[in-house]
Order: sequence, then structure tokens, then C-alpha cells
Amino acid sequence: MQLPYGWLKELVAFDWSPEELASRLTLCGTAAAASRFSDNGYGNIVVGSITELETIKGSDHLKKALVDIGEGKTVPVVCGAPNAARGQKVVLAQVGAVLSSGMEIKKVTLRGVESYGMICSERELGLTDDHSGIMVLPDDAPVANKAGEYLGVDDYVLKFDLTPNRPDSLSAIGVARDIACLAGNKIKRPSYDLKESSYKASDAVKISIADPGACPRYAARVIKGVKIGPSPWWIKAKLILCGIRPISNVVDITNLVMLELGHPLHAFDYRQFAKKEVLVRRAAEGEKFTTLDGKEHTLTPEVLLITDGDKGVAAAGVMGGLHSEVSESTTDILLESAYFDSITIRKSRMKLGMTSESSLRFEKGADPNIIPEAVNRAAYLIQKYAGGEIYQGIVDCYPRKIEPMVIDLRPSRTNKILGTEIARERMQSILEGLEFRVTVKGDDSLTVAVPTFRPDITREIDLIEEIARIEGYDKIPAADRNIGPLFTSILSDDRLRQEIRNIMTAQGYDEICGSGLADPMMLEKVSPGAGQVRIINPIAEDFSVLQNTIIYSLLRAVSNNFAQRNLDIRIFEIGRIFIPQEKGAPLEIEQLGLALSGRTDDQWYGKGREHDFYGIKGAIEALTEQLNIKVDYRPQTYPIMEDGGAFELKIGEKAVGMAGQIKPPLARAFDVKQGIYIAVLDFGELLKNRQRGIAYRPLPRYPAAPRDIAIVVDETVKAGDIIDLIKKTGGPLLERVELFDLYRGKQIGEGKKSLAFALSYRSNERSLESSEVSELHGKIASMLKEHFKSEVREG
Repeated sequence: MQLPYGWLKELVAFDWSPEELASRLTLCGTAAAASRFSDNGYGNIVVGSITELETIKGSDHLKKALVDIGEGKTVPVVCGAPNAARGQKVVLAQVGAVLSSGMEIKKVTLRGVESYGMICSERELGLTDDHSGIMVLPDDAPVANKAGEYLGVDDYVLKFDLTPNRPDSLSAIGVARDIACLAGNKIKRPSYDLKESSYKASDAVKISIADPGACPRYAARVIKGVKIGPSPWWIKAKLILCGIRPISNVVDITNLVMLELGHPLHAFDYRQFAKKEVLVRRAAEGEKFTTLDGKEHTLTPEVLLITDGDKGVAAAGVMGGLHSEVSESTTDILLESAYFDSITIRKSRMKLGMTSESSLRFEKGADPNIIPEAVNRAAYLIQKYAGGEIYQGIVDCYPRKIEPMVIDLRPSRTNKILGTEIARERMQSILEGLEFRVTVKGDDSLTVAVPTFRPDITREIDLIEEIARIEGYDKIPAADRNIGPLFTSILSDDRLRQEIRNIMTAQGYDEICGSGLADPMMLEKVSPGAGQVRIINPIAEDFSVLQNTIIYSLLRAVSNNFAQRNLDIRIFEIGRIFIPQEKGAPLEIEQLGLALSGRTDDQWYGKGREHDFYGIKGAIEALTEQLNIKVDYRPQTYPIMEDGGAFELKIGEKAVGMAGQIKPPLARAFDVKQGIYIAVLDFGELLKNRQRGIAYRPLPRYPAAPRDIAIVVDETVKAGDIIDLIKKTGGPLLERVELFDLYRGKQIGEGKKSLAFALSYRSNERSLESSEVSELHGKIASMLKEHFKSEVREG
């Protein structure tokens, strides 16, 4: 969802810039980002008036227009629009202006006539797709004014990334409510003043609901004698800034009110109803219904239908029907304002295979008690801008009223959970600012009536979260002072995720967030033979299954970067994979994935080099060292990784992941023509084995005794096995062992290698005698000779 900054300023008073507003909303749980509606702005684009218009010789459509731009200035412009006429108020892009497409307006000569600008269509201004002619403004449009300001589109737009539990934020009023609470002001709600006729709406339509569980409330107004036409520009501008295409005055008004109040509405051509009634019922098995997009559907009882007592006229809460849509010939309107069960709408939408702005809001949870306000507001605007006679009253079928939920809130427990000292009066002020009804009940209790536009709030802890987000999460002290469930996840897996992010970004890795969706054919190449979980209603075939390994997401990201010529890549992702089960839901596993490709950065002391396996191994070691986890690398063979360059990662004897180089054919399948190194770790195992805290160990008081040892072994012997035997034999007096040299050559024979290790002996209680160090060192040499059947040199 997106809303214009100017609209929010209309609804509530505040002094914050668009960027600061977005930041404040994000900090209170309503994530937002602000950006200009038009990247290029509307500089040098003004309102003008065509004072003269004459045909250009040799052209059948080009004309020379003189455009008055105020202060006695006129600009000659060549125009080919068929609807251009003398006396029109138009939008002129002058020389130097940059249009939404990025095209810069320059002085040109066409058919020997100099042109100093362009008279713009709506598409050239980035407003709509209409390019049939120039945009003609009302006669009272003020010449010389900046066109962007006059049209109301030279504005910032706030784009929201809302969580599923905040349906109240899916409207301008909903967002303004949070702003008002943060700013300590009141919302200026839109007003309306209906002028009803003497005819009663209840005489014109009868409403009945066959399934009150699926449709707890259905209300409607009747408006007759409307004239369908274009909307006034202020309505068009708001819709355009919200990303919705204007259609006609009646349809635009229903969309405007939905964006304004958060409640979906639908306008029917009432003359198309076979009977003057509305029956809300389940569809019959196999019943046919054609939606507004012209697609015929075969329905099942999962779909809730709005009918005219006989045939379907709308799929409730999802989309209207083709045969009852508002058209240019429509004169009589049945204006629907209803409340539908969220689960019912979700099932209907999935069965129909479509999503709409209405279904989005009903699925998240609409407000059953805003219905009269929404239908009255829309009826008022329709009468104002489309004319018509509003019949008296709302026909409202509401079998069982939905009342606000009442919850007791204990301020003392709120402060105990949050670790704060917020006064009871402040808590009451916050909740009332969010339009909750609050009464004081004793010294340590508030009784809170939760408005029906907040279906997400059902418990005391939900109210505590409301207080926390408005008061400011930054004012809540460190988690060890809190006791409540709000912070238990932060103390475990959420905190580990953040710690991993900090460690990986410090290593120069960028985090990615994949969708978890995959192309089944490409996923089979990444994890051949593994089961796949298919989505019932995929948006496209290449997003039709859930990934069963995070390697897929990493390879897609590397591929996308490579396509954009970003060849040096270091990325990581913490994401979920899905493994199908014989029975029940698929198994969800959280994984940490790392990917490395390209070259290291150039440094002041030299050029960068190609990434290799040791680069990704170093990142894993930096991570596990800070988490106090010991991970072993065991050579392994994987179908998608290079032989000899792949390792199984283990914590003790438990396999927790893999690392290695992706085979070139698989890399090329993702259109990558350079080496890709991948590592995957099981997040759950990291969480289980992560050791908290750093143990203090005092500096040694006694000197160390260094020794070296070298052993010639078969090429197949692992250095790690040698180190393990040295540590086991050396016992507590062996402080450190490190590999410092590897040699292969003719002197030791083919298939052999020489490994040299530096050993350090030390005691924390006393100085070691040279003789006991030599004895222990000799014992290590003997064990190596015996175990590996090879030559050992001591030093």
C-alpha cells in the first residue's frame, strides 16, 4: 500500500518531513519509506493557455500553438494532438524540463517551425496511460502555476510494508491515527452531508443473508439518476498517487473511500438486477459466474456469492460480476457496504485464483461497524460528482451485532514486562489516542474497549505492545530487565539472527531476503531427487514450488547480480526451506547460507584476487569463533559441488551443513560464468550449540617450551587427524599445535606429503623441565610413527 504525504497532512496536523514521518512510523511498527512520486519532479512544467493555433504547411496533423505562460510571455510549440484547441488550459513542459520517462525537453525545429516545449498528455506526465491527446485542464486553472502543484501530484509517496496483523493500517485514516497519537493531535475525519429523497431505500431493495457466519453484515444504499463520467481531478490525483488507475466517477469514489476509511465498497448497476433484492449465499456446485475481467469461473460452495435473488452479481469481497458492472449507460446504483468473514474470503479468492484490494482488506480483517460511515461518505461524493437521488435510509441486514472486546490492563504488569516506569495516565492517553475507550478500574487496572477495527488485539499483552510501540521501542531498556513473552524470542533465535547479521556484514557480506519460491525445474538441478512442495495457487510456473535448500535462493541472487554486471559478490541469507512429509504439513527448516563469487576488492597495497574456497571458509570460521562453536570440515562428495572441493560441516558427530564450489555446469544453468562458492549451516544447530559468554583466563605466569615435529604421510591422510592425535597424546601440557608447512616433491616420493607442526608446551602451575618436555614430545613422535606408519622428524 502507498499513500501521498499531502493526504496524511490533510487528515492530521504534524510538522515532520516525509522522511522523518516514515522513520517515526517505522519505529512504531508501521514500516514505511518515503520517496517522490516522480523521480524527475515537475520542474519547468507549468499551466499554460493556448492563445493561437494554426496548421503547419506540409503536415496533415502538426499545428503551431502559441501558449501563454503568464507575465506576458508566450511560447511557440509544435503540437500534433487531435484534441488541441484554442482557449484550452494545458500543461506545458518548457525547455529544460525532464518528463517521467526521463526525456529532456529541448528546443527543436519541425517542418521549419521552432518549438520551445511540449504540451503534455497524462502519460507523458507519468499520471496515467492515456496518450490519446493532450491533458486539458479546467477553465479556471491558473496560468503560470507549477503544474505539479496545481494537479496535486508534486508530492512524496509513503510506501508501507505492513505486517498481516495490522488491517487498521490499510487506509489513510488508519495511518493518520498512528500519526495523531505520536504527534498528540486529533484526526480530521472527512465530513459528509447527505441530501436524501422522500423515497425509502427499504422499498427499493430487500436484503437477506443465507450464511450469517460468512457474511455477518450486509448494507446498501440506492442512488438513482446518476451520470457516469470522469472524476474531478482531486480524486484522480489521490488514486494515481496511491497506485490505482482512475476509471469513472462512481468507481473512483468507491476506491477513494476504501483507501480513505479502509473499508471496501462495490457499486452495482441496479438496472441489471433481475429482482430488486440482494441474497448473499454460497455458490452451488458447478455454478457459472463471469467476473469483471471477463473470465468465466465454475464455482463450488467455497465461494460466497452476492446475487440478485437469482444469479450471481459479485464474488463477495473479491470481485464484481461482468453483467452488473457500472458502465457509461448506468443510471441507477446499488451501493454495497458489507462485512465478510476473513477465512471465507480467503477460500473464495484462492478458488477464483485472483486477488483484489478488497479481498486483501477482508482477509486481514475489516471493521463491521464502519459500514454506515463508509456507505454514507461514498453516497455523498457520488451525489456531489455524479448527481442522482439518494433514497432515504440504509438497508442494513445485521443479524448479530459485533461488539468491541473488553480487556483489563494492569499498568504495574505492563511496566514489569517492558522494564519501564510509564505512568498510568500516559498509558491511558496512548490508548485513547488510538481511539480505544478506556475507563479507570481501581488503582492498578484499566478497562479497555477494543474498537472493532483492531481485530488483532485480543489479550492484555496486545495492549502492552500498543503502549510499547507508541511510547517508543528505543525507550525500553535492555532485555535482561524484562520478564514477558514480548522479549523471549529476542533472547533466543531472534537475537542469534541479529548477531549473525552483525558478524556477516562485518565480513563484508550483504544480506539478501529471498521469497522462498522456486522454479521446479531449476530446483531439481540444485537438489536432484529431493522432494518438492508445490503451491496450490502459484502466481507463475517459475514460482510454483517452495525451495528445499537455501542454495537455490543464493544461486538466484548470484545470477541476478551477474546479469546486472555486479560480478564481485558476497551475500548471505537466513531463510526457511520446506521438506515434504508423507503426512501433514511440510517440515520447515531454517538455514544460514553464504555465497561468494568474483574477486576480492582492490587494496592500496595491491590488486584483488579471485575468491576461492578459503574465502568462504574464513567467513564460517569468523562466525563460529564469535559464537563459540567448533565446526569440523570433513571431505565429502555432493552432486552439485566440485569433487575434492566439497566438505561436510560437523559439530561433534552431528552434520550441520556443507561448503564447497558449485560445479560449473550448474553455475552456467544460472547464467553465471565464474566460480561460485557456497556454504550452508543449519540455523537450529547453531542456536543449540552456541556458547554464551567469554571465559576469562589469566595470562600465563610460566614460560612456554616450543618444539617442532614433521611427518611424511600418504596424500590421503588428513591434517586434522594428525592434529587430533597430537592433542590427545600431549594432554593438558600441550598448549597449542599448528600446521605451518606442507611439502610435496621427489625427495619424499609420489603420493606422499610432508606436514610440519609447531607445538607449544606449558604448565599453569610450574616451570616445565626440559627433560619432561622432551619425554612428552618423544611420546607424541612415537604415537605418530605407530599410528600412521611413517617417518617422523622431531625438532
